[in-house]
This record gives sequence, structure tokens and C-alpha cells, in this order.
Amino acid sequence: MRIPCSCPVCGQEAIKSGIPDFSPIITAHIPDNRVVNFTCQHGHEITIIIQQEKFEILSEMAIKAIIDEYYRDAVASFAGSLERLHEFFIRATCKKHSIDTPTWGSAWKNMSNQSERQLGAFIGLHLIETRKNPRLLDQKQIAFRNAVIHKGKFPEKKETIQFGQEILDCARPILHLLKTKAYSSAIQELTSENIGERFLVEHKKSANISTMAKLTPLSLLRDIPDSIEDAISNYTNW
Repeated sequence: MRIPCSCPVCGQEAIKSGIPDFSPIITAHIPDNRVVNFTCQHGHEITIIIQQEKFEILSEMAIKAIIDEYYRDAVASFAGSLERLHEFFIRATCKKHSIDTPTWGSAWKNMSNQSERQLGAFIGLHLIETRKNPRLLDQKQIAFRNAVIHKGKFPEKKETIQFGQEILDCARPILHLLKTKAYSSAIQELTSENIGERFLVEHKKSANISTMAKLTPLSLLRDIPDSIEDAISNYTNW
């Protein structure tokens, strides 16, 4: 997915001079580390750190893929978004219980390549934290996901929206829990680490670094939509 970017240096110079900045908007690909690098038409080398977590960006990718009629991509992005949300919940819960990042990282290595272990860790922690089982995809949606991702099925739009709705319904109670007061300190620490670690890496290479916050369907900052149709409508209006 590509995102629109503008040069903050040109913007600052325009403010100082009082002359409007008519530089064209640049569209840039989002890499895996969510750090966008580009050079504007005036030669400024710019680095933009996207603040959102992977699960948030993946949820936006899924909605955009539906709009662009790439339904296989949408299913894969929806599935990846929920898996990364499960990972984030595990991280946040560990942070909530004062488990430091190196210890968490060492434990995660034992399950990072095995989705079944990750799901088991999520279910166990959710049960401990809430005394309730989490909402999970039913077997019909799991079979649909596997058919699309592993067997090359071409999904229809209706099937894709139904799958996305299930993802939304599974994610909603997790995000509601993460937004409670009990998790506020943990989320703040993780957000600072998320941005700070990448800033330290990029600061060695670039002097012009800024951050970008995006509006995404699944979000730690805002209410999530009631339906995939609402998410699509919201995206086209942003």
C-alpha cells in the first residue's frame, strides 16, 4: 500500500517565508518497519515514522484492497491484522505485568514462527486477564481463510466482507480491553518504544525525521466501525 507524503522541511520554509508551498504530494510504499524514506523535488531527504502498529496498518490495507477489488489480498490482510493484534495483546499484557522487553522477546522467539502457539498464548493470557474465553474465528471462517491463503481460492466480494466482519467482531473486545485504564500505562510504554526504537536507528542516517499518525479501521486511538461497510465508507471519505 502507498501513502501520500509531504515534505516537512518545505512546509516549514513556506511558513517562514509566507509563500504557500505548492510542492507535489509524493506517494510512498509502506515497508515492513513502517519507516518511509523519500527525497522531495527540492532535494530534502525525509524520513517519516508511521506511529501505528502493524495490526492497524494491515486493517487499512484490507479495506483498501476491497475498494480496489483485490479480494485475496483483503482476506490475507484481515487475517494478518487479527494475528498481529493477538501478538500486541500478548506484548501489552506482559508490559502490564512488568515483564521487560528482552524477556518478552526471548519468549516470543519460541512461538514467532508458529501461529498455533501464538493463538494458544493469546487465549491463555486473555483467560487469565478477563476470566473469559476470547471471541475467535469459527471453523467456517478458518476454512475460508485457509482456502484463500493456502489453496489459491478466489474469494467473492460478499465472502470477503463477511470474513472481514468476523475479524472486526473478534478484534472489537480485544481493543476495548486494551483501551481500559488497566492497560493505559502499558500502551503508552509500548507506543514510546514503537517510535523511539525506530527513531534511534533512523537518526543515524537522516536529520529530517517526522512521525505520521494514520486513521485506521482497527485502532488504539479511536472507536472502530460497527461494520466493514462503515469502514469502507469512512475510508473513501478520509
